[in-house]
Amino acid sequence: MMKKTMKRVLPLTLCGIVAISGCSGSSKSVSGSGDGSVEPDPNKTYDITYTGQWCFSDYEDGSFAEKMIEDALNINITVEKAETADTIDLLLASGEMPDCMWTERKTPSWMQEQELIRTIPRSMVEKYCPQILEYYEANPLIYKMVLNPENEDEFICLAGLTFQFVDYYLPGDFYRYDWIENLGIDLGVDVEQVSDRLYVASDGIELSKFIEIMDAFVNKDPDGNGQNDTLGAAAPDWGISQIGQFYSAYGFTRDINDVDGRAEQSYAMEEYKEFLKGFQDLYARNLLDPEIISNDRTLAWDKVNTGAAGYWLSSTNTLNSWAMDRPPLTLLDRDPDAKILATPGLKPDGGQVQAVVNPTPAYGKFYVNANVDDEKLAKILEFFNYTIFGAGDQETMAKLMFGEKDVDWKWDESGKIPVKINKLNSGDKGTWSFSQFGQTELVTKWVGEEELFQAGGKYWSKGQDGTWLKWQHRPYKADLANETGYEKIFQEISGDLDAYVASYRTQAILGQVDVDATWGDYLKELDRLGYNRMMDELEKIPSLEEMIEEYEK
Repeated sequence: MMKKTMKRVLPLTLCGIVAISGCSGSSKSVSGSGDGSVEPDPNKTYDITYTGQWCFSDYEDGSFAEKMIEDALNINITVEKAETADTIDLLLASGEMPDCMWTERKTPSWMQEQELIRTIPRSMVEKYCPQILEYYEANPLIYKMVLNPENEDEFICLAGLTFQFVDYYLPGDFYRYDWIENLGIDLGVDVEQVSDRLYVASDGIELSKFIEIMDAFVNKDPDGNGQNDTLGAAAPDWGISQIGQFYSAYGFTRDINDVDGRAEQSYAMEEYKEFLKGFQDLYARNLLDPEIISNDRTLAWDKVNTGAAGYWLSSTNTLNSWAMDRPPLTLLDRDPDAKILATPGLKPDGGQVQAVVNPTPAYGKFYVNANVDDEKLAKILEFFNYTIFGAGDQETMAKLMFGEKDVDWKWDESGKIPVKINKLNSGDKGTWSFSQFGQTELVTKWVGEEELFQAGGKYWSKGQDGTWLKWQHRPYKADLANETGYEKIFQEISGDLDAYVASYRTQAILGQVDVDATWGDYLKELDRLGYNRMMDELEKIPSLEEMIEEYEK
């Protein structure tokens, strides 16, 4: 955390850092007056178009949460719906966007280059949503993500919040512990029963032990039904963070790694080559789900829920009811005999678990359309503030997350914790649709520390000095302020690069290529596609740890 004496000069300091690093060109965002004097007309009802999380095609127009916001702020909200998040990408690519929106998929530089967004005067943020600045001051790296590098008095966008990704150890994998007990497998780590059917391992599982478990799950009838019908590791979604548990078994993380002082993506590392060779062998031995290369994680969920698979990648926060559509909750609900073991991941024999943690609690980015004037911007900032901090009361925040009081939830005996009556899916009644990216410490605890999760909090919660947290590390580098050409090159090459990496991974795991023999050609193709040109840009900035140390001086 920064020392108080630096707080007010931080934006200027960041601007200087960006200028020194060679940032050039001018922002294409539309700028406002910036004096903070503009106010919305109290007698006017403002029409605001919006999209965010859970605003898909099945979103209910005029939902409970939408109506509550409209009544509180005297606005009419039109939610622009999409079949999938890709639909929003297509909308933006066509040069269109609603008045305001939340997204994690588009960077500020891309939105600026497309001339889709306007800048947001700091003075107006101070006036209409000052609380958000308190979080930015306490976590100064957020300024590098949202501040206009060419004008210290403007934001390109605003960041939301969640403490799920900084105050908790989320990477984790799950095993059918009743299967392990049936087979009499010694895991080589201490295991504690923390609730009726949830067990927690004190450490990661060594790779050789993981292979032993998968072999037993496939070949030794772990469910005792006398049939050879069980699988080992269920298919992950290769595009999400949980895949890091597999990488951890080979001594690296899924994010940007420090390789002898140079930033490297996981898929270009020698350790990644060993991972591919290892999983090629596991696949050949039938110890992995035949659909292991699939990107459809619902296939894995179904196999776990039906008792076909005994191991899957997930996260510890899926022990909370927001994840009731997937295991482990669905499995526990369907099979009263099922027991679950949570572990912090896999580790090399004799090594340690490798997990990544976000550098800040920033969550999502809130953009405002370039055609919005200052008067409407003031109303949009009121909307932004309301969806994150409510009306200054906890009840409003609870309604935005959980629905109608005394219908969908009620206060517990302390009057401080909402207890669900109806376990709504995210998006039902507009819940989460406006507030997904507004999870203060309080809301993070509401949604992320339900009874089953709390039972293992001594392992994965910072509030309980979680013992797993020591294995988390920030990414080595991240160009949070777009000080280099990294993001521009990434946007240019990512389609072809991602497709090639995925294709090679598939061929390797399926045994269609000799990894040792083709690895050199693989690296040459990465280079041809622009990988080294992209990563050279990160050499122009310090590591995240060095940035933090600079702020703390």
